[in-house]
Amino acid sequence: MASLKKNPIFVSTLLFIGAFTAGQAWLIYSQRAEAKRVLVEIKQKKSELSRFSSLAPFPSKENSDALEADLLKAKQILSDIRKGLQSSSELAGKLSAATVPSSPTDSFFDLANFVERIRDSISSAGVLAPENNWFGFSTYSSTGPVRDLIEPVFRQRQHVEYLLEALLKAKPREIRSVERTRPLSAADLARPVEVIDPSIATPPATSSAGEIAADFFAIDPRTSAKVAGFVNTDPFRLTFSGTTEVLRSFLNELALFKLPVVVRSVEVEPLNKASPGSSLRQVNAVPSPSSSPFALFGQESASVSEVVESKPLIDQNDSLFIVTVEFVKLVEKVETVNLTP
Repeated sequence: MASLKKNPIFVSTLLFIGAFTAGQAWLIYSQRAEAKRVLVEIKQKKSELSRFSSLAPFPSKENSDALEADLLKAKQILSDIRKGLQSSSELAGKLSAATVPSSPTDSFFDLANFVERIRDSISSAGVLAPENNWFGFSTYSSTGPVRDLIEPVFRQRQHVEYLLEALLKAKPREIRSVERTRPLSAADLARPVEVIDPSIATPPATSSAGEIAADFFAIDPRTSAKVAGFVNTDPFRLTFSGTTEVLRSFLNELALFKLPVVVRSVEVEPLNKASPGSSLRQVNAVPSPSSSPFALFGQESASVSEVVESKPLIDQNDSLFIVTVEFVKLVEKVETVNLTP
């Protein structure tokens, strides 16, 4: 105590130095502990990095080359299918180059002229048809389609005219009706492909609800060749009467593939109810293994006519035929695949 009283400054300095030294010692200890922890963490990270590096996540050179070869082969198959579905006939070129009407009024007159041409052809061929039949376009018997539907309706008119001309060559007794699927408007096309349903698409302008019902039908999705995002189709259904020779000639004409059309189903009902087996029957083409692009749609290009040729459905008796066809178009898609690590 005497020393403290005699030298207070010296003793205080010693106490301060002692406290400072103890603090520094504690700081050094805590930093060494933290450094040790960090070193352990770094060692763990290096171990994980070494383990990931040994996994070789990218394909080997051999696997990459094999994938490239498979991709080229698939692209060649796709190219062959596209060529097979892009009819290069004179008729296809003519229809593709045809000028689309520029206004609803022009479209109306285009449809009216079509109806007049078909009626004249039917009359000249001596074929029966309902009076004032618009052959699937009665919706537009008084006004043309709205502007968004001008082109799709125009393409449908081209397809119907081709089908009817092919049918008239076969000389049916009567053409009862032509039905088409409801065309898609620009608003419908802007929707995701998964939710587009032609049966509920935006209805076009019409003079009566009855005319719409007479014009349109919805193909069973289970029988359609349509694949959302890959294959688009435009289905039509024709109802006519005649002998099986008429059906055979009509299907053989379609099998020439002047336009990319496939037959989805043929329903047959004898008009003579006293005939055996007079109930409605459906005939589908039976696919056979082939490299033909039609195999994708459950049909070979000539398989329908072969079915008809094998045995007459009704021997030279008039029957009612309901033929459903689809015009096929592959969806253009641009995809980039990079297999380089």
